[in-house]
Amino acid sequence: MDKNELKQVLIEVEKEKRIIARQRLSTAKPIDWRGIALKLWSGRKIIMAVTGVFVVIGFVAALTMTKVYTSTVTLVPELGKSGSSSLGSITSMLGLGGAISGASSDAYSVTVYPEVVASTPFMTKLFDIHVSDPEEGIDTTLIGYLTRDKFSLTGMIVKPILKLFSTDSIETSNKVDVFRLTRKQAGVVETLNKAIVAEVDKKSGETTISVTLDNPVVAAIVADTVCRNLKEYITEYRTRKAREDLANYQKIADESYHAYQKASRAYAYYQDHNRGLILNAAISEGTRLQNEVNIASQVYSQMKLQAEAARGKLIDEKPVFAVIQPASVPLLPDNSRKKILLIWTFIGFALSCGWVVFQDRVLEEIKKLKN
Repeated sequence: MDKNELKQVLIEVEKEKRIIARQRLSTAKPIDWRGIALKLWSGRKIIMAVTGVFVVIGFVAALTMTKVYTSTVTLVPELGKSGSSSLGSITSMLGLGGAISGASSDAYSVTVYPEVVASTPFMTKLFDIHVSDPEEGIDTTLIGYLTRDKFSLTGMIVKPILKLFSTDSIETSNKVDVFRLTRKQAGVVETLNKAIVAEVDKKSGETTISVTLDNPVVAAIVADTVCRNLKEYITEYRTRKAREDLANYQKIADESYHAYQKASRAYAYYQDHNRGLILNAAISEGTRLQNEVNIASQVYSQMKLQAEAARGKLIDEKPVFAVIQPASVPLLPDNSRKKILLIWTFIGFALSCGWVVFQDRVLEEIKKLKN
């Protein structure tokens, strides 16, 4: 079979498919809207009863619903290294050459900020922050707020029963061991991981931190604290190497200064007790002591310059964060009781209408299955 014959066969198949589709459309029964309307009218009592039950369920769900509020913080970290050129000019003026290089390239990328925020050590640092809302009578720590007893109808029944069969020991220690968290602490970490979300725009580096809790003031306090802790964490990481260099150079500078003072005192003592002597041994000893003073002075000067250059590098390494949207107390909740009530009402109305219209077919299918 060549290509033309195959093409002709495919065209014939398509024509047959179109003919069959048209026949099905012509033989399909039109929707009997009048019959459906009559069924709905005859079953209006069932529809009203079922819808009423779902309205009551929706009303109870709306009353027992916990409102949640979201506070958002947006910040942009410094991505460039504009201060490295100025640091290089300072070190060249001090005569250090390449002893102190520019900004290091081991800084955290903005893409790992969400992992930093979600880490257990970062979350446990939020346990002891103070949260307060005088209007709601809240004045405690965050871990105390999240582990407080909440009023609920199911909780009043279930909690006493669980306490009777619980074999867990009472947790009395408030110390946090990241390596081994208690069950209570692990539960708080899990709650915070769900409540705190950090998102990063990889192109612009814009970081958005959202905190969702059941109190607007507490949500704003936690969002502001997370933003501040994140900036401190990144700053501490970015400046760790520079701080270590500064401490080492400062230590060596102090040691060289003490050595210089010791050599100076020895040379001064020699000059005071050997004034006017022309012995070769005395002259040689004086020359040696003077060389020690000169060497100690040079070492001290170099280490002092190194320490000052390291201090400049520490300032240069410190990142800058621009807070575009600071934390604020949200005025409206994320969820609405009216929406919950409308959703339950719609579900009840749709189910009851569907049952009234299709109950004959459903019962017939059930009988077929039984037979």
